[in-house]
Amino acid sequence: MAITCSNCFVGERGYTVYFSQNESSAFLDAYLPEFPPDHWCKINPRLFWMHESLFNAMLDYIAVHLQANGILAVETAKQDPYNGLDKLKPILSFKEARDAHWIDDIIRNRSIRTFYQPIVSYNGKNSSIIGYELLSRGTSQAGEIIPPVQLFQAAKARDRLFALDRACRLEAVKNAVGLGDGLVFINFLPTSIYNPQHCLQSTVDMVQRSGIRPESIVFEVVESEEIKNKQHLRSILEYYKAHGFRYALDDVGTGFNSLQVLAELEPDVVKLAIEFSRGIAKDKGKQRVARAVVQMTQELNSRALAEGIEDRDDLECLRDLGYEWFQGYYFGKPEPEPLRA
Repeated sequence: MAITCSNCFVGERGYTVYFSQNESSAFLDAYLPEFPPDHWCKINPRLFWMHESLFNAMLDYIAVHLQANGILAVETAKQDPYNGLDKLKPILSFKEARDAHWIDDIIRNRSIRTFYQPIVSYNGKNSSIIGYELLSRGTSQAGEIIPPVQLFQAAKARDRLFALDRACRLEAVKNAVGLGDGLVFINFLPTSIYNPQHCLQSTVDMVQRSGIRPESIVFEVVESEEIKNKQHLRSILEYYKAHGFRYALDDVGTGFNSLQVLAELEPDVVKLAIEFSRGIAKDKGKQRVARAVVQMTQELNSRALAEGIEDRDDLECLRDLGYEWFQGYYFGKPEPEPLRA
């Protein structure tokens, strides 16, 4: 049975609001009684608890009519409005989270679509699709596609990265059914998994229910910022491995994903960063990096994959260096239906 927690699910929020001067809060005596009594509580003349819907509606009024720098707030539960008062912040700092409120509906309603980009094996003569990377996109109420950068920026502003990453991961597993025996690459944010045994149990359960072979799933580490706690990342990867999954390291050669980290984590698949794939045929420096990555990959008995392939010259150069697997627009863009061989 999966263990759940509030981080993984989108629930209602509330806030404790502190007014540094009594007169600043006077407008609330007329404003709050218009709302259901379970949506607010006057603790004392300077301290109030209110449901997020009231709180969000009040932000613009405060910005225009009051001295906002004297009003502070913190997210709290109605049952314990005093909890976290040491973390009070200027109330207008919550506007970014208010404006990103739409991400809650995306997660709650699972308004997430999976796009498929082929991963190809190429030997210099023939190419074949060996799997797909499953990429998540949001869908608005009007049916428009919301790019992943926008999704995760909103989730970060709302402190919903845990919930969004989980929703995308589960949706990808669900949509992997029917892809055949090829590999399925699914992204995950290590910082959104605070405890593998708890946070990943629902993923394991869904894979088991779906009938997908665990060894066909490759969980791909993606991270825009350096992962400071490598031991935590190792614990996640060990959990995946213990359940029969493989894992890949993305963007190797840049930032966090250096050759040293590659040696420490020993991924099953190593993805060369796009920066070193594009234009590599005419760049000796990029060739040196790509060669070092593929040599390390071979020493680890892993598979090297070059992403971002857009033209034939770069493809042939990378193949000559020892790369066998490829991904990029040259072979196919992410599409709502998988490209078949």
